[in-house]
Amino acid sequence: MKVIYCLPQLYMPGGIERICVIKSNYFADVLNWDVVIIAAEQKCQPSYYKLSEKVRLIDLGIPYSSMQSQGLLSRIITKKRLQKLHRTKLDEILCFEQADIVVSTLTHEVNFITEIRDGSKKVLEFHFCKGHKRKMADAFNYGLLTKIAYYAQCWREENILIPRFDQFVVLTNEDLESWQSTIKTVKCIPNILPFENTEIAKLTKKHVIAVGRYDAQKRFDHLIRIWAQVSKKHPDWVLDIYGQGKDKKKIRNLLFELGCSSSIILHSPSKNIKQCYLDSSIFVMTSTYEGLPMTLLEANALGLPSVCYDFKCGPKDVIENGVNGYIIREGDLDAFAEKLDLLMCNDSLRANMGYNAFVMSKRFSIEIVMQRWIDLFENLNKN
Repeated sequence: MKVIYCLPQLYMPGGIERICVIKSNYFADVLNWDVVIIAAEQKCQPSYYKLSEKVRLIDLGIPYSSMQSQGLLSRIITKKRLQKLHRTKLDEILCFEQADIVVSTLTHEVNFITEIRDGSKKVLEFHFCKGHKRKMADAFNYGLLTKIAYYAQCWREENILIPRFDQFVVLTNEDLESWQSTIKTVKCIPNILPFENTEIAKLTKKHVIAVGRYDAQKRFDHLIRIWAQVSKKHPDWVLDIYGQGKDKKKIRNLLFELGCSSSIILHSPSKNIKQCYLDSSIFVMTSTYEGLPMTLLEANALGLPSVCYDFKCGPKDVIENGVNGYIIREGDLDAFAEKLDLLMCNDSLRANMGYNAFVMSKRFSIEIVMQRWIDLFENLNKN
């Protein structure tokens, strides 16, 4: 079996990049499948996550990043030109490679990949939640024209592009339910635990951990305001936030404004994030939307109880409220602070919930989830 994944890039860290590398390595090393990753713009850099020597990485060299500093009209014109180049290059490679399965991750190639007649089955791997572009436009408070463009793009994806794929795969049962009435090819396969959960955090260190980009989606401003409440009662606890992003300076200023600079540490991304979880006792998340966050799966796998907003999608598929963590109504800072305080105060509760998280995380093991991908690809290849 030959499988090709299409991604924007692999040189920077990210959940989509990480999970695609894990799956590609599994297919290549365990099943000896022929696996190729085609990056739109790799900038001649190595993969951030370790790729198997058996996986080929092809860089198309399409300079999409050049659009970042442009205005809306210029972006539209440049994107149209770059996508024409992208399609030409991808068409040539796919027709040469003759893969059985080609996977898109709803990025640049989604606009034209189903029109490329290379004989492969086209799979759309959706790492978001339904309506994510509308949620993004609202969360980032885009201007009117940009917001209209995002809303229109979201409508086009949901009603024109996604139905063209042979298979549409979402990450959560919650998201599956929202698609089933309109997309008949939809199927749910969750993300994979990125490491074996053979270790479990001791939950004795007075550290709370959050992981993600410093931007509006992650709502770290909410988390810092919550921490400002609980840290008064727990001055010996520390909140560690691991990430990078354009809002880091804004977040740092908020720490000083709320008097939390001594108890919140802003870290850069860590390649040894597993140890960071093991050195923590509680995981927290205040996102406005996700697909199925890898960070939540990671924390559960290492036995950390979680406190999360009830954002779409992820928490409902991972957390059983009051068993391995707490799900809090979005925007309810007081309720979030109350549950966080409860876990910080109660060692036995924290230990029980952490153990439950560890046990419950096994349903996301690589063996279980990858078998679902194998079955899917083999069935598609037969038809």
